[in-house]
Amino acid sequence: MSRPRKPVARRKRSAAARLRPFWILLVLLIAVGGLGGYYAATWPGFRAHQIIVIGNRRVTAKAILHHAAINRRLNIWLQNMRAAADRVATIPDVGNVTIGRSFPASVSIVVRERHPFAVILSANKKIVVDRDLRVLDFEPAPTLPQFVVSIQPLAPGKDVKDERVVRLRDDYDQLEGAHVILKSMRYDRFGDLIAVTPRGVQILLGGDDEEFARKISLIGPILSQIAGKKIAAIDLRAPGTPVVRYK
Repeated sequence: MSRPRKPVARRKRSAAARLRPFWILLVLLIAVGGLGGYYAATWPGFRAHQIIVIGNRRVTAKAILHHAAINRRLNIWLQNMRAAADRVATIPDVGNVTIGRSFPASVSIVVRERHPFAVILSANKKIVVDRDLRVLDFEPAPTLPQFVVSIQPLAPGKDVKDERVVRLRDDYDQLEGAHVILKSMRYDRFGDLIAVTPRGVQILLGGDDEEFARKISLIGPILSQIAGKKIAAIDLRAPGTPVVRYK
């Protein structure tokens, strides 16, 4: 009696074998895709025919376009607009920059300019900074608060990182939030904060301690009670016993 034969396992065809009948079609598709990509990349219709600048007032559109350096002879969709925005952001008086593209070949550059916040008085030099403490290319206005502190000279576009200036900025923000209008701020040789109002009244606030908020809360009530009187200083270094010195 003969034994039944075992079925012979068939080898699976490789992917290359299955695709072999279609290789001509694949080559054609790749060639067509390459030609299409080359045509799209070099088609003049994708070259920048309109670049508009939005949001600038002080900084000229010419300066912004120069820094953006968008090539009008190249496809805008192949150019690095993030890098172009970073170049525009190096302009001292420019803050945020957004560059957008519209089909087929329009580019919009939207900028937010920086605004003067304070003047740093250092060795008879006046340095205008914004709230982020970036040095601006502005003439100092007499209405800006002054931070009197000696720092190294910085060119427009650089950031002030001196810890004393950062503290003055932060303290000023707290005082401004309490509606205290100031002309200048500085530290004395002991590191105590002295703020001066537009009328020349000195507010002695002491060191950077946990009672700073409490000291600030006393300024408004004290000034309202002694309105019209000639005051030289308000000493709040000991907030439990504030002292008013008259001229």
